[in-house]
Amino acid sequence: MTRTDLRTRCVGTLAAALAGILGACSPAPKPAVLVVLPGEYERAFDATREVLDDFRFRLERVDAAGGVITTQPRSTAGFATPWDTDQTTLYQEWEDLANQQQRVVRVTFAPEGEEDNAAPGEAYADRRADDSTLVARFEVDVLRVRRPGWRIETESVTRSTRYLDPPTAARSGGATFYEPVGQDEHLAGRIAAGVAQRLGGAEAEPTAAADATD
Repeated sequence: MTRTDLRTRCVGTLAAALAGILGACSPAPKPAVLVVLPGEYERAFDATREVLDDFRFRLERVDAAGGVITTQPRSTAGFATPWDTDQTTLYQEWEDLANQQQRVVRVTFAPEGEEDNAAPGEAYADRRADDSTLVARFEVDVLRVRRPGWRIETESVTRSTRYLDPPTAARSGGATFYEPVGQDEHLAGRIAAGVAQRLGGAEAEPTAAADATD
């Protein structure tokens, strides 16, 4: 084993150990669903917009009729950007520092048992006229940057090289792109709890619909 291989292996082992320690100290995420009682939809929708603004997310789609709110991708660098409030755990701080990542929030309002409304442009029920109990579901997708063909040199970044990966190059056009790597259940739960608090109720509680998806 060469010195470079040994150094790379040691760094990888230390990073894995640190990730394990930070992950073991992470609290359980809060429920990311909220029951919206009849007649409370417009208040809940407005409260969701306000809470997302508090978290400094820029809104992309605000569809009160369809019951959908989405945000633009938001970048963060973990420990290097201590003013950000996206991270909930130390492990997330480390992950965002080690990787170039973004988060996108999606909130949907639908009757229990119905996952989502129809897509834009199609006929869908107007949530503003719905007198039934709705369930607000909060999802936060984590996106990570990918640089196709980039081979990092461990001793000197200036000596890094590129290689050709035809399937990836065909998918991305050879350019840097972001791809989903998971969901941030912690942040989704915090946003849901913030909406519940703004509405004057207790923290968001799981529903039968949410339990069925676990």
